[in-house]
Amino acid sequence: MKVKVIDVDELSKYSDFEKRINDFIKDKQVIDIKYQSNVSMAASQGISGSDYERSVLIMYEENKNK
Repeated sequence: MKVKVIDVDELSKYSDFEKRINDFIKDKQVIDIKYQSNVSMAASQGISGSDYERSVLIMYEENKNK
């Protein structure tokens, strides 16, 4: 079994994230896919910000036909 982590930041388009996943798995035997989404926020003296992160962990086997 092998693993691959693909992530996307808040500036990337979500459809590009899906395309990267689909392109990667098209010739693989997928065992499982785990998706995670996180948000972090910080504030100090009237200044605040947030950060969004999405990632996917793909567990797979290489196809034997290659």
